[in-house]
Amino acid sequence: MACAHNALAVLGQPLAAGGASGAASPAALKSAAIVPAASSSTSAFNNYTVRKTVQANGTTVSEYANSSGVVFAVAWQGRSMPDLSALLGSYFSGFKAQADATRNTRNIGTPVNISTDSVVVHSGGRMRNFSGNAYVPALIPSGVTISDVLP
Repeated sequence: MACAHNALAVLGQPLAAGGASGAASPAALKSAAIVPAASSSTSAFNNYTVRKTVQANGTTVSEYANSSGVVFAVAWQGRSMPDLSALLGSYFSGFKAQADATRNTRNIGTPVNISTDSVVVHSGGRMRNFSGNAYVPALIPSGVTISDVLP
C-alpha cells in the first residue's frame, strides 16, 4: 500500500498515523522532518512495524515502531542526509553533545558512531550517498534483536 506522507515520526514518539485520513499525530507533525514524500509503504512483523518513506529528494527513511506504535529506531539511506534533529527529537541534544565532543578525535568525513544509555546513532557517507541508523535501546520490543532489524 503506497501513500504519500509529509511527516516522519520521531524516535520515542508515536508513528504518524497513515490510516484512512492519512493524518499524522500532533507530536510527529510538530517536530517531524517535513520533506515531501514521493511514496511510503508499511510492513508488519511479529513485534514491530516498519514504514519506509522515499522522500522527494530520493532519500529513504525507515521508521521502526513497537506494538504500541512508538518509534524505537530509524534508518536512512540516500542522496541527502535527513534532518537528524527532527528524526531524533528529544534525543538529538545528547547525540550532538557526544558528536561535538569526539569531533577533534576523528577525521572529517569519517562515520559518526555515538552510543549512550539513551540512544545509539551510526551515521556516515559521502556526497550523494548517506546512510545511518539510530535507536533507543530501552524501546526495543522484547524478542527483537536490533542487529536483525536495522540494515
